[in-house]
Amino acid sequence: MCTESCSIWDIALVSPDSLLLANWTKKIIQLVNSRTGSKLSEVSPPNGPIRICLLGGERAAVTIAGKQVQLVHVRGGRLTLGTVLGVKADCWGVTSSGDNVVVSYERPHWLEVMTTDGRVLHQYKESGAAQQFKFPDFLTTSSDGFIYTADCHVSAIIKLDSSLQVLQTFSDPQLGRPFGLTTVNSDTLFACNIDNNSIVHVNVNSGKVTTILGREDGIVRPYVLAYCPQQRTLFVCTDNKTDSIQVYQMN
Repeated sequence: MCTESCSIWDIALVSPDSLLLANWTKKIIQLVNSRTGSKLSEVSPPNGPIRICLLGGERAAVTIAGKQVQLVHVRGGRLTLGTVLGVKADCWGVTSSGDNVVVSYERPHWLEVMTTDGRVLHQYKESGAAQQFKFPDFLTTSSDGFIYTADCHVSAIIKLDSSLQVLQTFSDPQLGRPFGLTTVNSDTLFACNIDNNSIVHVNVNSGKVTTILGREDGIVRPYVLAYCPQQRTLFVCTDNKTDSIQVYQMN
């Protein structure tokens, strides 16, 4: 499946039939048909979109350049821009926590949970030598409410609760430098190993990491991904600045 030529920095599943794309090159947010790749709608935020996630109530949250989080309405196959939330620094990762938004920052290394009107509820900030994160770039939330961040600079996936208390760290040679991250169910994550040209399966109960797709399957520098549980379909975007979204049927 292909969209218009772009550099896709993130992807989120809206329904079995549609995907949201954060198109950094064209500075737009796109809604596309997940079966045909055809564009359904697009909007232009104030700055380039970085990461994207779905919220409740037919909304999405998008981190954008310039210390902002853009809320987007996703209704009836159309996108409209909503409120822009100002934040204290350049934010990267974004995910949901109930009806709230979770964002991550590179410098300094911290995460915040905020309401959709910008009120901060919880913060995770690091100080001193004991640093858990170096770049909590990619975020996702499991169906049971736990938050996971992929940090490629510490070669780990880190599990937090909804108040941003660190619960567990997953690291493994097969994980490599994890980039894009998506939940399959409450027990399973899929992540991109960009250096090893592979997609890995992470069992969050046992901590076991298994490679499920590799270069022999056409995986080259995987960057972000989304999973559709109804169709058991995996969508993968790569870091090669092409316009392609690779689609895999998972058994």
